[in-house]
Amino acid sequence: MSSTDGIIKPDQNKRDFRAHEQSPGPDEENANETSVQNQQVASLGTKKALWAYLILCFSTGPTSSMAFNYVSAAIQSAANTVGHQPGSNKPCARRGNIKCLVKFGAGEIDYVSYVYVLPNGILGTITERIRLYLRSIGRAMEGVITIITAGVADYSRYRKTMMLCSILLFGALALPFAGLTGADYTHLNALATLYCLLTTVQGVYTVIEASYIPIFMRSVGGLHSASPASDLDTKRTWKKGFTVSVLALVASNVGGIVSLLIGVILVYGIGSYVKVGYFSYLLAITIAGCITITFATIGQFLLPSVPGKERPKGQNLLVLAVKGWIRMIASARRYPEAFKFCIGWILWNTGYSNYLGLMQSLFLEVTGIARGSGVYQVWSFTNVIFACMGSLSFLFIYPHVRIPIKSWAYVFLSVNFLCALWGCIGISNNVTIGYKHAAEFWVEQVLFMSTSSALRSYNRTVFASLIPCGSEAQFFGMEITLDLATGWINPLVQGVIQDHMHNLRFPMIPNVLLIFVAFLLYIWVDIPKGIEDAKVPLDAAREDN
Repeated sequence: MSSTDGIIKPDQNKRDFRAHEQSPGPDEENANETSVQNQQVASLGTKKALWAYLILCFSTGPTSSMAFNYVSAAIQSAANTVGHQPGSNKPCARRGNIKCLVKFGAGEIDYVSYVYVLPNGILGTITERIRLYLRSIGRAMEGVITIITAGVADYSRYRKTMMLCSILLFGALALPFAGLTGADYTHLNALATLYCLLTTVQGVYTVIEASYIPIFMRSVGGLHSASPASDLDTKRTWKKGFTVSVLALVASNVGGIVSLLIGVILVYGIGSYVKVGYFSYLLAITIAGCITITFATIGQFLLPSVPGKERPKGQNLLVLAVKGWIRMIASARRYPEAFKFCIGWILWNTGYSNYLGLMQSLFLEVTGIARGSGVYQVWSFTNVIFACMGSLSFLFIYPHVRIPIKSWAYVFLSVNFLCALWGCIGISNNVTIGYKHAAEFWVEQVLFMSTSSALRSYNRTVFASLIPCGSEAQFFGMEITLDLATGWINPLVQGVIQDHMHNLRFPMIPNVLLIFVAFLLYIWVDIPKGIEDAKVPLDAAREDN
């Protein structure tokens, strides 16, 4: 590519606005890229656009919170109800280090492991031969759908439409839960199937929602270095990125708080676990789905449609998505810091999400499934409260503490690592600590949830600074797509370990290792170099090569 490529000359202005029947040259492609960027800045540079975006983020909170906190709890409770003690037909105990088996394929597995497995009806005879775990399959399906979604969301005006459709479907999948109250394997399988589908759809809107962050960042200037003190534009851009990322997560968490409040009211209003079982869980999930659909509809009327790259004429969307992913993967040598950061992020996220699932089950086991249902509601509620407090505290402290951008990640990861390691300490029956007392869970919740929420906000903003303009959804989709290769392994390993050891602290070991490896990758990333690399769009980088 010549040294004049990318420079828009005065006599090119007319050419840039000609009809697109002609094949554009490199200069015209860059001019179109600049035009799209300017339109994006104009679209999202208003307070109305930010509020509309936050309303949509809020709409995902209720169902997302219910899917994470109540669906898995309902599945565990249902499995405990239909299961039996090993070697007998006696019903399972409700509290303590429970040994409880449920049917799975031709054999039986630990009832907690059922939360990780795909029910018998989905893959037919395959389940008779191998044990596939529910969260593993959910994550794999999520990655496949994301390949298609992220591959086309950056083109034309698909971004808003695809996000809205995925959020509405996400809410609709929560509606049937209130009717799945039967204490039998049919209803248990139905609960698990819906959980799998919720996990899949959640990945779609998460990717597109995150792809708005770099566009918001460009609306106030641009990054010229990694140091906020270097110039005013860089300072404003970092602040805007962290603000949008934090407020988006807080808005979603506030939606989760609303639904959890409804859950607490239902538990104490309808009756205890002994009286109504886990029906309050199921009803709260359905109500959350209604809230999601309502606010998603409101948000879509307010959020402006953001233009994207022009879709090539006559190009099939599926083919376009595949070509886009091949081009992005081939760009790993051009954007190495973005890829390294993404791998570190995905390893941490895998350890983080699976650790939270283990803590849910462990909390119910220690407090007692029957007696602890009301306490579990409160614990789930404060989970979200501390997550909001952590990310908001980071947003408040960030402008007043002058430390390198990467130092924030080191602090957050260190706390995460220590919390997970604490659970491993309790593996031995001779050790009296390691999440064996209710008080330990509350301390862990404050430390882990606050730093994890702040780290999630940090990750999305820093990654946004490392990806080229015009490929936002494509690169954010990479974070979820990598779960096809890595994200499914940890829940699979956890399920196998739990099925053999019947001790929820053993599966924490893989999560400790994942967080540690992620820490090393964060150290390896060169953020200033990544920012410089991202200044060249993906298509221009391809021309350059």
